Amino acid sequence: MGLMGRLRRDRAVAEVAPEDRAQVLVDSGQMDSTATSIADVLNGGTSEGVTMKEALSMPAVWDAINFLSAAMAGLPIEVFEKTDETGGDTKLTGGVADVLGAAVNDSTTSFSWRETFFAQVFGPGRAYSYIERDRRGEVINLFAMEYERTTVRKVKGRLFYDYMEPSGRVKTYAGKDVIDIAYMLKPDHVNCHNPVMTCASAIRQGLNANRYALTVFGKNGVPPYVLKGPFTAAKEMMRAAADLMKVTRRSAEDGKPILPMPAGHDLVRLGDDPEKMQLTPVQIFAVGQVARIYQLPPVFLQELSKGNYNNIEHQDLHLVKHTLRRWVEKFEQELTLKIFGRGSRRYVKLDLDGIMRGDFKTRIEAIVKAVQNALLTPNEGREMMNKPPLAGGETLFIQGATVPLEMAGTAFNKNAPPAVGDGPAEEPDETTETTETE
Repeated sequence: MGLMGRLRRDRAVAEVAPEDRAQVLVDSGQMDSTATSIADVLNGGTSEGVTMKEALSMPAVWDAINFLSAAMAGLPIEVFEKTDETGGDTKLTGGVADVLGAAVNDSTTSFSWRETFFAQVFGPGRAYSYIERDRRGEVINLFAMEYERTTVRKVKGRLFYDYMEPSGRVKTYAGKDVIDIAYMLKPDHVNCHNPVMTCASAIRQGLNANRYALTVFGKNGVPPYVLKGPFTAAKEMMRAAADLMKVTRRSAEDGKPILPMPAGHDLVRLGDDPEKMQLTPVQIFAVGQVARIYQLPPVFLQELSKGNYNNIEHQDLHLVKHTLRRWVEKFEQELTLKIFGRGSRRYVKLDLDGIMRGDFKTRIEAIVKAVQNALLTPNEGREMMNKPPLAGGETLFIQGATVPLEMAGTAFNKNAPPAVGDGPAEEPDETTETTETE
């Protein structure tokens, strides 16, 4: 093939998705379908590379991204304004509170927007949304910006976002009008680390384990074999292997376990015992690697091989304290800054208590204790249970059964007689004494 022919071929290959490049070369006759360089073509010249599509095909990665994005989307989101009164900050309703908590625009709910937003954060590593304001500067809509169409640049210390619309027109947004959350920013605060690409080798291990399991247990139960024979050329060997694959597959489908072999050829079955190959431990280890990437306790990736009641409960606490809390604070501060600006008395807050909604008994007990110990008013407790306020429910109450030991039984009973030594004795009735003397 001449130089121009190779250039046209390379250009045609570059224009297709990485996972389809091998098939293009095979179809064009430029690469044998059994060549060992298929992995290099798929992975850009390295056996450790992984595409986003491949990573999502690994159940642990799929589960981690779905779980974290749904957890962040399910947290109640509210808007408050700082007050100087001792009664606490004021919860705001309507306007931007409805945009953030109910519907970010006419066609997207708050849950759907946040779920898609954080799926981009935990997948490609970054998510953007444009803030639309009215003439008074109040937020009226939020619109998602596709990760692949957005480019970030810095001019004199300020960020600008170039977004290529489907029409091909590029529109530039100022940093103050774009909600931007990255999995991990690089030192220039312009580019970010992609968790999938950064940890591609660990994810590749899991993908290879899954692929090997398919090789062992797939193909209608036909195990892998080694073909031995008087081969003199690589093409001859690959052709014989291809013919044998067709025969064994047909035999498995027809239920005929006996294969005739030509003279001088031998077919040796490879070991396919999962325990001897450590196939199960390798896949468990791969799930653990994904859990480390996303700082998730393994139980939330459905890895329960070492789970019990006690450590699962502690993993639940770990999730809130060390994983979700980080993303909650990052999201709260980003929304507060971009929506209200620096120095505003208004702020956005996500309620982590909402993650306990599934445990009704624990939630009720916590509210009751808070009300009985003057931490919450009854109406505040009812609000946490989505109940309407009642008259008299704005008063703080506290239990009166706990008193100093020396006052036990007398401190709160006005009709009880005083204890010995607690005070002077009553004066005798003089009229009664005179009558008795007489």
